[in-house]
Amino acid sequence: MSTMPITGDFVRESLELHLFWARIMKEHAIFDEDGFECKDVALIQEAENYKCQFEEVLYEAICLAQGRVDAEVLQSGELFTDKTLMAEQKTMELSGIEINMQLTVEEMNLQPGMMSGMVSVGPEIVESICALNAKALACAQAMSGFLHRVYEDVTKRCCLFTHTLPSIFHHQLDETKLYIKQILRLQSGQMVDPTFYCVEMMMFWNSHMKEHAEVIRQLLDPSENLLIEKANSYAKEFAKLEKKFEDGTQPKASLKQITRESYEATLSFKDFKAAATEMILACQVKSTISALLGDHVLREAYHYLRILGMPLPEFKGGRG
Repeated sequence: MSTMPITGDFVRESLELHLFWARIMKEHAIFDEDGFECKDVALIQEAENYKCQFEEVLYEAICLAQGRVDAEVLQSGELFTDKTLMAEQKTMELSGIEINMQLTVEEMNLQPGMMSGMVSVGPEIVESICALNAKALACAQAMSGFLHRVYEDVTKRCCLFTHTLPSIFHHQLDETKLYIKQILRLQSGQMVDPTFYCVEMMMFWNSHMKEHAEVIRQLLDPSENLLIEKANSYAKEFAKLEKKFEDGTQPKASLKQITRESYEATLSFKDFKAAATEMILACQVKSTISALLGDHVLREAYHYLRILGMPLPEFKGGRG
């Protein structure tokens, strides 16, 4: 680890983190709630509680974010897309689960800070951000425990059946752990070398893009041959990108080359996800994929594209 900052300042990074991840977390809770059997009332209520908790975190982040985040993030597609409101409305109608769509509207109305000099930061806002980070951390840690317990009940103890694939719980758990790790970095003032950060993110997101493709492939109706084949091709492509790192730090090719390949693969996959989400909204594809799940994985692709679009130093191997 080094004292070199990743990007930006504590306030901006914290807000941008929660604007993205709190929405992702609340949607995980929605998908989990929708997958439980009617008899598992306690689990349904627990997932509902997590949804509400992360909606509160997101609301607080939105209230604090006006004029304090980068235009690049607001315009990236990772916080919302042109399909998010429609996806929320459709999913709410079909599942019966309440979704606070006003949060999306308010997030869409956020204005960025000035790039030439962000809004001045006083002790009050720093205190508010620290409190928000602590609240988000507590929620994420509790959610992590919940996901681990559910995953174990399904796969090890065989005492729970859900309509959610076990690998999805594991996927959600990995993302929750990354959220926790990033909050802890901010709260402790811990910084990472930019090169190590980029390698870490590529290892994580190439793996998760592969898993997105595998889940899409699995949730499509068997009659959707063309979409299944396309999803399978993306799974194979990202699996190859995963193998470009020998030991978790040292890539087999140059960092710039792997970054470019990852960017091109994610850009193409993003287009596939966008088209698939539009088809789901138009009832033109047979699957068990909700419109909100389609938009959810689309936003994660946009998030990864923004990370990959950051200027990168030459890779020298190992940690900073």
